[in-house]
Amino acid sequence: MKNKDWLKPDRKLRVLLILISITALVIVFIGQRFDYSLLISDDLSSEYQFIINRTIRFLINDNLVLLLIYGLFYDKKYVKFGLTVEAVGFFFLLIPYFILRFYTDIDHMYISFIHRLIINPTLMVLLIPAIYIQRSKINQS
Repeated sequence: MKNKDWLKPDRKLRVLLILISITALVIVFIGQRFDYSLLISDDLSSEYQFIINRTIRFLINDNLVLLLIYGLFYDKKYVKFGLTVEAVGFFFLLIPYFILRFYTDIDHMYISFIHRLIINPTLMVLLIPAIYIQRSKINQS
């Protein structure tokens, strides 16, 4: 049976993962106008382009923050919890946002706060201090 520590990254690898995730998040932010829908098809309607672009950016941003969480804390339970938060964000923020945006008469200005939660990995980034506080409380016990 293999030693369980063979998966645990050393400090250099963890720093590398943190730097990769932060650098990639900055690149995604700088290239926020990139049209991901062109990778799928170039003859999509503007609605489908919008949905594809926002969905892909949501997934990229959230998964990069998951990589950051992995690099910072190296614990599978935090990554699993982050995946749960990502799924909740997908089903309870992203999909309702698309419905509100395209199938209601609500002014886009009123749903812009949902847009910010979706496009920026706000919920996932908030996990980092929450995990840190939880771990420090556990260590104090």
